[in-house]
Amino acid sequence: MENISIILSAGIGKRMHSSLPKVMHPICGRPMVQYVIDAAKDVTDKVIVVISNKIDKSIFKDVTIAYQDVPLGTGDATKSALNAIKDASDDARILILTGDNPLIKSSDLKSFLSYCNEKDSDAALLTAVAENPEGFGRIVRNKEEFVRIVEEKDAAEEEKKIKEINTGIYVFKKKYLSYSLQKITPNNAQKEYYLTDALSILKDAGIKINVKRLERSLPVYGVNNRKELSLATKIIQQEILDRLMLKGVTILNPETVSIDYNVVIGNDTVILPNVLIEGETKIGNGCTIGPNTRITDALIGNGTDVQFSVIIQSEIGENCTIGPFSYIRPGNRMSKNVKIGTFVEVKKSHFGEDTKVPHLSYIGDATIGKNVNIGAGTITCNYSGLEGKKKNPTFIEDNVFIGSNNTLVAPVKIKKGAYTAAGSVITEDVPESALAIGRARQVNKENWVKRRKKDNG
Repeated sequence: MENISIILSAGIGKRMHSSLPKVMHPICGRPMVQYVIDAAKDVTDKVIVVISNKIDKSIFKDVTIAYQDVPLGTGDATKSALNAIKDASDDARILILTGDNPLIKSSDLKSFLSYCNEKDSDAALLTAVAENPEGFGRIVRNKEEFVRIVEEKDAAEEEKKIKEINTGIYVFKKKYLSYSLQKITPNNAQKEYYLTDALSILKDAGIKINVKRLERSLPVYGVNNRKELSLATKIIQQEILDRLMLKGVTILNPETVSIDYNVVIGNDTVILPNVLIEGETKIGNGCTIGPNTRITDALIGNGTDVQFSVIIQSEIGENCTIGPFSYIRPGNRMSKNVKIGTFVEVKKSHFGEDTKVPHLSYIGDATIGKNVNIGAGTITCNYSGLEGKKKNPTFIEDNVFIGSNNTLVAPVKIKKGAYTAAGSVITEDVPESALAIGRARQVNKENWVKRRKKDNG
């Protein structure tokens, strides 16, 4: 039997108090809806995601997109997905979920579908028991028999005391889903089309509604506000850290570490406290990262040490040393054994093997060869301010020694084996093996201080 998922993700999410649609709020580097999509893909043949026109569909891969133009409730959103399943058989099972339930697992869904197969369910819902059911639809029963779901805003006081809640997860045979959706009406406080009413419609038509309780307890059955977002994030983050640690990564003080879902870290790497690793970052084996470090969308080679630093969209080679207090801006590429030291900022530059920028420097739009030493306080002047946004390049070839407190005014080229004197302003190309001195000659005025003090009385 064909299994199809519909994920309802078009809701505004007013309680998030955000211009960002609720299901797009990130959890560990990806929209919360992506966790639901992953769970659905594991158990169904096709996934349809219903979104609003405020969501960019290009972020979704290998799913079918349907649109709910006006937010008129879950029933209306489900109707929007019907065209995408029109070719499915009448007996196809349609699994319906909400995009704000990132803690649901494929194992939960597999168990639910197995239950529906066992019971040959025409319609079924997955419930849970919540210690605090506030905000959820309540499951009204007559003894064990399902009667209806009543939404929080429509519930009487006695109904609000019920702790069995609707998880927003259903299974329908297609023919019964189509039938019931044609009959739902917006007769409720919100003037919306509730998918929950489809169950009552089918029950009134004599269709048995099967009910399965979730086999585990969740702290969040759908994210509706920032507090619940934080709770869901904490759980998913711990799952990520556990997975990494079980695969050979040492994480000291995990409570202070945040690592995104798509991050890859090699064996024997140590993550020290207060580390944030984001995006598509890949870190090799035997690295030490932290403390107090942020890495975003970067590649870090084996054996590299990064401490008290920020690295963004850059490629760091093997056995490099970064920090403390380095700022690696986007577009850098470093070969092995490179040192970027204390209070150094680099941007869109290439560094050859064994090159060092130990401290107090800015290197931007530069191509630097092998075994180069750049003295403290050196900067590349890559921006004149007179050519729009154009940045001029600096080229430093192999085995160059740049003296301390140098200003390299781009465009400029310093050729192999050259030296520049401390305190120089380099405005012209430096030949191979030359010494460049770009400073005024020192003049000492004898007894100048004594005369000045005498003249001032």
